[in-house]
Amino acid sequence: MNPAEKESLERQYGAERIRKMERSKQVQKVIMILSMVSFFGASIFGLGKVFKGVFDKEPQPTQPTEEQSATALLQKQEKGYETVLKREPNNPTALEGLLNVRLQQNNIKEAIEPLETLVKLYPDRQDYQNSLTELKQKNKK
Repeated sequence: MNPAEKESLERQYGAERIRKMERSKQVQKVIMILSMVSFFGASIFGLGKVFKGVFDKEPQPTQPTEEQSATALLQKQEKGYETVLKREPNNPTALEGLLNVRLQQNNIKEAIEPLETLVKLYPDRQDYQNSLTELKQKNKK
């Protein structure tokens, strides 16, 4: 502000008011500078995180293979059927489910147990008896 403008404003508003206005302008400049610094600092920090992944050579966690996922799913199903059978030992749906899961896992020895229970519950079912005979023969091999 040049001296002529300052003198004109002093006459119009008074010297005290001019000092307050100048102080207010200084505070505004300081706030604006701090705001700009914080904005650019936050921007650089954010960009640093984005580019960090490019420069880091840490191995990415591997996704489980399809075979591992299928195995995990079969294990969960097996535990689920076993839980039902603890409450209801003669539940035919759970017995058949457990039998099928164990056969999918190629666990013939463990598949014989639920099949024996099914044969005891349904002695007239020839398919259960045939399957039991077949599994026992495979188990001997």
